[in-house]
Amino acid sequence: VDSNNATYIEVDEVRAVLPMKSRIKGEVFVKGDHLKAVVRRVNMDKENGIQIELSRTSPKFLEELLALEVPEIADGVVIVERSARIPGERAKIALLSTHPQVDAVGATVGVKGVRINAVSQELIGENIDCVEYTTIPELFISRVMSPAIISHVEIIKNEDGEAQKAIITLPADQKSKAIGKSGINIRLASMLTGLNIELVENDTVTTEDGEIEETKDGVDALEALFN
Repeated sequence: VDSNNATYIEVDEVRAVLPMKSRIKGEVFVKGDHLKAVVRRVNMDKENGIQIELSRTSPKFLEELLALEVPEIADGVVIVERSARIPGERAKIALLSTHPQVDAVGATVGVKGVRINAVSQELIGENIDCVEYTTIPELFISRVMSPAIISHVEIIKNEDGEAQKAIITLPADQKSKAIGKSGINIRLASMLTGLNIELVENDTVTTEDGEIEETKDGVDALEALFN
C-alpha cells in the first residue's frame, strides 16, 4: 500500500494496482493477503512495461463472482443480463434462464441462499437483489422496484422513439420502499433499467397479503366508520 492508499498485487510475474477508488468501502488489506478482483484497464508503458489496474467495485466483478459460485451461470444456462451496484451497500442483478426447467433466480440464490450469501461475503456484506429479466419494459421495471409493490408503469419515449423515462404509480405506503434507504433502491433501479424514474402516488393502500385496494375518502370514508 502506497501513500495514496493504492494496493499493489503480484499477478504471476506482473505487478497490478488496486486504486483506493476501486476498493469497497471499509476494506483493509495487509501484505500476504489473497484477494479477488477484475482487470479494469491494461496500459503499455515503454519505461514501466505492462501496467494493470484492478477493480473490486465494478459490476463486472459481481458478475464474475456469480460465475464462480453458480455453475448454471458459468455454463451459460443462466445469463446475467444486467447488473448494477453501489459497492459495499447493495446491488441488483437481472437474470435470464435459457432452459425452461431452470429457475434463474432460484439457481443463483441457491438452497437457503448459500450461493448468493457467498458472493455477498466476498463483497463485504453487500446485499444482492435478484430479479428475473424480461424484454417487456413495464414488467421489468415493476420487478426491479422490489420490494415496493407497483400499481402502474408508463414509459416515456423521446423523439427518436427510445425509452428515456418511467413514470411509476404506486400506493402511498409503498413509496418509501420504492425509494429505499438514502434513495438506494430507486438509484439502482434507474441504473439497471437505464431510465429516469418518477414516482407518483395514487389513492390506494396495500393489504397484508400484498393486494392493492382503493382507499375510501369523503362520504365513503364516513360510511366506513359506521359500518
